[in-house]
Amino acid sequence: MKIGALLPRSTFQPLLYHNFQQGLQAYLQYRQVPASLITAHIGFGTEPEKMLAEAEKMLLEQQVDVLVLYADQESVQNIASLARSLNRLVLLVHNGAKYPYDWEPHPVVLSHTLNNTVQCRLTGQYAAGLLKDAAVCTSFYDGGYSHSHALTQSYADCGGNIAYNFVSQYKVQEFNSAPLHDFLTANTQVQALLSLFNGDLAHCFLQQLQQLDHAKNLQVFASPMLLDETLPAVYGELRLPFRISGYVPWTSSINNDANSQLKEQFLHFTGREANLAGMHGWDTGLILEHIFNTANTHNFRAKDILAGLGNVTLNSPRGPMRIDTATHHMLTPAWLVEANEVFEPEVKGRVDNTATIWQEIVNDKTVTRTSGWINTYLCA
Repeated sequence: MKIGALLPRSTFQPLLYHNFQQGLQAYLQYRQVPASLITAHIGFGTEPEKMLAEAEKMLLEQQVDVLVLYADQESVQNIASLARSLNRLVLLVHNGAKYPYDWEPHPVVLSHTLNNTVQCRLTGQYAAGLLKDAAVCTSFYDGGYSHSHALTQSYADCGGNIAYNFVSQYKVQEFNSAPLHDFLTANTQVQALLSLFNGDLAHCFLQQLQQLDHAKNLQVFASPMLLDETLPAVYGELRLPFRISGYVPWTSSINNDANSQLKEQFLHFTGREANLAGMHGWDTGLILEHIFNTANTHNFRAKDILAGLGNVTLNSPRGPMRIDTATHHMLTPAWLVEANEVFEPEVKGRVDNTATIWQEIVNDKTVTRTSGWINTYLCA
């Protein structure tokens, strides 16, 4: 089996493609899948011609059986058209922070995302069940993606009131949360913070917020990347006096055999602890192994691969993973976590049937752009 992978750069998450690639490699090696992996880099994924040229090289010259592409749906129309003419599968991977550009599934594209819009929708509903007045906190960058709408709209739909919006700059040296702190000091009845940040901005937001005099009264309802458990190890320790919780696609504390295997094998392969991007690569390997093991039924024809996935459940570290046949999206459980004062996550609950939430998003069919960002989330 020959696998092609087009992988991005990320200023916000410098190890994104390394961790994803190593998670994929760790899985294939652990499972002894006889596959060769060919990789190329596509920068921030904002140059369609460059991306298409790399895809052409892999599909036409190197004749890969499956093309893994780290980019969201809007960026890959030309590549998908090429793959369709060859009946080759494009396995699309990204955070799932944007609503689909085209709600009709492409006949040769399988979206294997982290489903951030699903988790943010669940977090908004969860927050509204606890506190009815909230401030929205995000950056100029993070707030420009659909996960922001998923978090805030679900909160409002469940009776929550958005009392204030704080939008920061997207560079740490320009980050200033004083306006937010002033509002919270003057409006102590607002104790819920619907918050979306990632990387160094996430750490900076939490670090400044913990210094607020009445911070212990606050509850932060966080996007998945704000709950990235590697933040203290990468950027420095945290001592949080407030509660921070939200739904995430994965956490290292999930207690199942598949997650234990991931953590053990990723550490063995890389010398580092498992992380979110590494898990995503590992999960991608799980799908590719299934495709290899069933090759005699499809001979790597994309449409037959997708048809064969209809009744398949894969055992992911995230829990059972299945395809939504109506949209060609892989779905997994969502995990409710709460971090303690030093930012260690504890699982508080899970939603197994995320297909219901995903169907609500599909039914809403939100098509209005939330910003002019053409980047895949985190690939900037």
